[in-house]
Amino acid sequence: MNRLILLIGFFALVLLLILWAVWPARQTQSVPAVAPPVAYEPRDVVLYFADPLGLYLVSEEQRIAGCNDERQCIAQTIEALAAGSQQLQPVIPERTRVLGVEIEKDLARINFSRELVDMHPGGSLSELLTVYGLANTLAVNFPYLRQLQILVEGQVEPTLKGHVDISRPVKAEFRYSHAPEKQDEEEPSPVTPLNIPAPDTSE
Repeated sequence: MNRLILLIGFFALVLLLILWAVWPARQTQSVPAVAPPVAYEPRDVVLYFADPLGLYLVSEEQRIAGCNDERQCIAQTIEALAAGSQQLQPVIPERTRVLGVEIEKDLARINFSRELVDMHPGGSLSELLTVYGLANTLAVNFPYLRQLQILVEGQVEPTLKGHVDISRPVKAEFRYSHAPEKQDEEEPSPVTPLNIPAPDTSE
């Protein structure tokens, strides 16, 4: 009898030891594994800046961080345009931020921070290069988007500084990517930042 009790106790002890060893492993397996963040490959984009004299648009290829979300990719592309170029003139103020992007069929609504207007120096040529630098950049990198609506702090503005109509969607216009015809014996006018001709100080 005593021997039977000892055997039962022995087997019970072995069973407890097995359960003690297996239970933590089963609990560990039940915890779902956290997937590592996906690293997307950098993207090459084409950006439209102004030429060194601020007279027309010039395309430049840059590499930006990778993305897989359509709106994020658009925002990153426009933010790269705002960051500028080492060789070319900017077309939008450096501190301009993209606050949001909405897509509706072939129309992109891009919401900009107030700096797009407040820090823009104005002038008809400069406004043209800003509007079509944005529209051309969007069209080349996202060909299915054919129209751009520029918003400022969520609002539709009539113009940036009183010249180019941005109250309605605009389409890409690549004629501003060609150098204007040179006139004989005429020196190019100097420009201030963002392509505004310097004021004439001659008497």
